[in-house]
Amino acid sequence: MIPNHHKNFFWGTRYMTKQDRPNFLWISNHDSSAWNYGCYGDQYAHTPNIDRLSAEGVRYTNAFTAGPICSPSRTGIYTGMHPTTLGTHHHRSAVIRPAGVELLNTMLTNAGYACTQPDNDINLYVSKEEREQYYNAEDFWENRPEDKPFFMYYRLGSSHASVFKLTPEDARKGRSSLLSDDELHDPNDVPVPSFVPDTPLFRERMALFYDALTNVDKQVGEILGELEAQGHSEDTIVVYWGDHGTGYPRGKIHAYDDGLNIPLIMRFPEKYQHLSPAEPGSAVDEPVLHLDLCATTLQLAGVPIAEHIQSRNLCGPNRDESRDFVCSARDRLDNNPEVIRTIRTKKYRYFRNFLPHQPYASFYPDGGFFAKVPEEGTPERAFWETSCLPGKQKVHDPDGVFLMLGPPVIIKQDGLPEHYQQFQIWQDHKPAEELYDIENDPEEINNLADDPAYSNVKDELRQKLFGWMIETRDLGLIDEPEIAARAEQFNGVSHAVGAHCDNYERILETADLARMGEEAKEELAKRLGDPDSAVRFWAVTGLCSLGVEREMIKQLSPLLDDPSISVSLAAGDYLVRAGEGALALPAFERALSSDILWARLRAGAYLSYRSREELQPMKLLIPALEQAINKQEMFGPEHNAQLERNNYRSGLAGQRDGIVRVWVLERVMKRIELSANF
Repeated sequence: MIPNHHKNFFWGTRYMTKQDRPNFLWISNHDSSAWNYGCYGDQYAHTPNIDRLSAEGVRYTNAFTAGPICSPSRTGIYTGMHPTTLGTHHHRSAVIRPAGVELLNTMLTNAGYACTQPDNDINLYVSKEEREQYYNAEDFWENRPEDKPFFMYYRLGSSHASVFKLTPEDARKGRSSLLSDDELHDPNDVPVPSFVPDTPLFRERMALFYDALTNVDKQVGEILGELEAQGHSEDTIVVYWGDHGTGYPRGKIHAYDDGLNIPLIMRFPEKYQHLSPAEPGSAVDEPVLHLDLCATTLQLAGVPIAEHIQSRNLCGPNRDESRDFVCSARDRLDNNPEVIRTIRTKKYRYFRNFLPHQPYASFYPDGGFFAKVPEEGTPERAFWETSCLPGKQKVHDPDGVFLMLGPPVIIKQDGLPEHYQQFQIWQDHKPAEELYDIENDPEEINNLADDPAYSNVKDELRQKLFGWMIETRDLGLIDEPEIAARAEQFNGVSHAVGAHCDNYERILETADLARMGEEAKEELAKRLGDPDSAVRFWAVTGLCSLGVEREMIKQLSPLLDDPSISVSLAAGDYLVRAGEGALALPAFERALSSDILWARLRAGAYLSYRSREELQPMKLLIPALEQAINKQEMFGPEHNAQLERNNYRSGLAGQRDGIVRVWVLERVMKRIELSANF
């Protein structure tokens, strides 16, 4: 874990009484990138209240999130820890907190603050009792204790990615209901990024998004107006931040700047102006993470910063040293496993894509399952219409919803409309490495990773990124079912898996081997017999990413019985791709019968992108799929007591019943049934 670098200096007699401490007002917004705001240079945006807040405060131009997905991002900001260290890096996961790790709201409450509730959408168990100590933001002014400083939090969501799911007709209705006619954004004037097709639908939906953002701005104005009406503008530090980027292609869920570069504005009243990092109206360009708000708020409130907190204090005379870079991660989103790591300096962004054989997009509407639109009146057409169209695949589909030109299109490498072929986001694989010169290529279009002129830059950034992964014990290199298995010896605490991982450097080395291409195959094959299951997992996965070879089947087959479900499933996936799915059946049956939800999810996820030919041998798996669909168990016995007390239990049940059962297992079963008749 990162050593504690905080000085824990409190401002002397200034904080002799609790009443002297500043109040805090946090306002967060769903799904908006920094460049969507007028104060960040977007002339199409209409955000006067937020722009005014920026003019009165400090605007961070290089503020990034720890991850481009809601729940990992929000977990990081409330704990001050990297989600990859805590084990909360997978969307909608359920993680037991290690001893001593508390939410920011609880730390402030224990220090005498009156606090409103944090988000529900975080990946930690939060008991009903813990929730009950917080106030509701809606009636906070009426119910708050007058003798305590306060920490007040508003979460705004008008610009959430779900606005992009609307049809053009619904979009027009939605636009007209939000704002007055003169406030509506003209689709003809929408700034269209070069990495998406310029279609009428894209323009319509982006105009709707900007309308929604103007609505958010109005809400911000109302909140700030109420703060002033209550007489607290002069003793409250106001912070406006975003959880991650805009919900359109290469924004939310993707680890490019459009998904990670967020608005971050801090306004200090005159009373506390000496604590501000810069003069009002200034722009600060040092790289920061949004989880730095945790340590910053604690320091400003005079609360000691615990050893485990990895965020940095950005304010005051004793602020922490500036960083040269920040690192972020993208892991599982709902039904889509992923391991992407990226490092950002002021000038460059480097990526290491550890699963290059998986597509960029969060999903393929048909997964390449159909070569063409099925004929009407057939079972295939019924399945396609209910499960494969954009907008019906899942709740949030920021990639897929933009694929409708009118009639739905098929997502397949050779089936995309010609003018989509050029867009990297919809390709069926991705490079192992990416490197972008942000100063000269802010849209991150020209990948310099294979340019010899930038080899030194690439090597240096990769080394720094890997150093960060080692130092923070990045749990993304331990497959999700494997984390659950290893955590059993630590009472279910995922964080302890990384903290006690003495072999981490070798795991990372193995995960990185496939980057070398053909020359890595011999060493990867040797590591199939490594004593560490995580090393074996990455040996199989690395070989798979380099292309399936039938010559490897004999060497991989013994791993179908590997003690680790993660290893056996990875071997099973390789064999299914090689056309030997019948041999892989026991590995999938074992995972589907597991009491660990993530094992059942992983089994279905592996099969979600397989072709009809590859799925034909899997028809014998249908009974196991049926049992898995009806299985109630979720996370293992260590989690049962936590589930009983958890305030957000319904959300976790929704993960089981919605994502795993419906989005993954039921659809995989239907695909296998259709394949059997192929």
